[in-house]
Amino acid sequence: MKKLFIATFVVAALIGAAYPSFAQQLTKQDYLEKSKKQKTTAFILLGGGAALLGAGAIIGSENFCLFSCTDSQNNAMNAASVMVVAGGAAMIASIPVFVSSGKNARKAAELSLNYQPMNAPRFTGAIPKAYPALTLTIPID
Repeated sequence: MKKLFIATFVVAALIGAAYPSFAQQLTKQDYLEKSKKQKTTAFILLGGGAALLGAGAIIGSENFCLFSCTDSQNNAMNAASVMVVAGGAAMIASIPVFVSSGKNARKAAELSLNYQPMNAPRFTGAIPKAYPALTLTIPID
């Protein structure tokens, strides 16, 4: 009985702690800012990875040897290989950040139901002056 009470209390506490996080909703401006930051991060990862990969390739090509290598050449080749792998990993890591940025930008494009004015003659009688329409707003920032 005591274990059941403690387990129920723990579950209730966890649900109570997680409850406020369910109600968070981001605005269009929040999505746009998040998308812009993610795109900047992705470009930094892509550019930094390309620079690291290029530097590693240059260092590796200058110190390349197959047989009877000196210690300095071995060290340079090891450093070059680490730089190439890290640069490639950074470039690959930029892809999901670009995808996430695009998703947030699409979420910012707001789909809503509004009333649109009807372009009809002034004296039409009982015809309404507006009609319900599904509108897609794409922010250009």
